[in-house]
Amino acid sequence: MQIDLTYLTTGFFTTFFPESKQGEIAYYEMIEQNKSSKILTRDLKIVLYQLKKAGYVVRKVKKSKLTIDDILKELDLI
Repeated sequence: MQIDLTYLTTGFFTTFFPESKQGEIAYYEMIEQNKSSKILTRDLKIVLYQLKKAGYVVRKVKKSKLTIDDILKELDLI
């Protein structure tokens, strides 16, 4: 099953990220309606319900075990 959108909760706000072409449609519609890809975290349950009801597959972002040094090494910056 292909994931269409992922989301990251950081305190008061939750940000959505497109992961597929279908996810991009929902993402840009969200931006058009809200002027942002962020929502208040208190509204997360209803937004997830609406997205899933519309047929989108949505998952929470998995936390990476990479450190900033690992990322910089991969980019050959250190």
